[in-house]
Amino acid sequence: MKRLDDTTLEAIAEVICGQGEGAGGGYTAPGPYRTKTQICDFFRRAGVDPQGMSSTRKWFVLESLQAINGTPQLDSVLRRLASPKEYRGDAAVTQAVTGHLNQILQVEGLELVLIGVEPQIRDRKAAASVQKPKDAPLETPPDFARLVTDASLADILVFRWAEAQRCFRADAHLSAVIMMGSIIEGVLLHKAEHNMKPANQAKAAPKEKTGAVKPIHDWSLSSLIDVAHESGWLQGDVKRFSHALRESRNIVHPYVQRLSKDRPDGDTCRICWQVVRAAVADLLEVDKQSAEAAQP
Repeated sequence: MKRLDDTTLEAIAEVICGQGEGAGGGYTAPGPYRTKTQICDFFRRAGVDPQGMSSTRKWFVLESLQAINGTPQLDSVLRRLASPKEYRGDAAVTQAVTGHLNQILQVEGLELVLIGVEPQIRDRKAAASVQKPKDAPLETPPDFARLVTDASLADILVFRWAEAQRCFRADAHLSAVIMMGSIIEGVLLHKAEHNMKPANQAKAAPKEKTGAVKPIHDWSLSSLIDVAHESGWLQGDVKRFSHALRESRNIVHPYVQRLSKDRPDGDTCRICWQVVRAAVADLLEVDKQSAEAAQP
């Protein structure tokens, strides 16, 4: 099995995570939603020991796929993912998953075909007709209206979600990273504003010299990330990666970029985009749990 591009692995990871309404939400890829435990069971059915370390489902899967990229084990995972056995013989689900996987694999010049009841991977002959990523539809934004009570702010976040992708596709990597950082800052600031008591009581809340907590609009993104984690709104791995995105975002200041000598590229953008997705997913999950707890 040849090595696949990281963006291809990411799309495969979403298929493994599956769609549905489980904790943390699902993805648009067809197939059943899998919990973290079910994901580990899936890998073992494929004869692979998952090696992911992240607590977030998608990152756990992606790390596990990256560990076996370019090996026969990745072939085994793909064939199991397209196997009728994985879906108890449900032909409709099997066909939907296989078709989606072939859309993903076409950029690699590969395709999955079912020979009898066993999927096989082979070279794709019509790879020249592959749609260019820059021509593909933009990724659908999350439901920002669930995260922010201000409709105008939700519209701004939806716009920036699309704008970040347009910058990335245009190879305007610095602009894309800055836009991604602004999305995280926007949702975290709103979360803190509407949960002032726990935010102000957090040890990470920034203080004045007098010891009083600073006004919320004077908080840095670094403080917002730390308070969000301490308040249980962001998981630990998302907190760490959010700080990495923050550091990349900070080179919006030319002087900072001159000192750091950083120059964001496509890989930087792909990593940062995963961070934005994960942070928003964490906040949506917290919102969902709060809503369920409030029901009689």
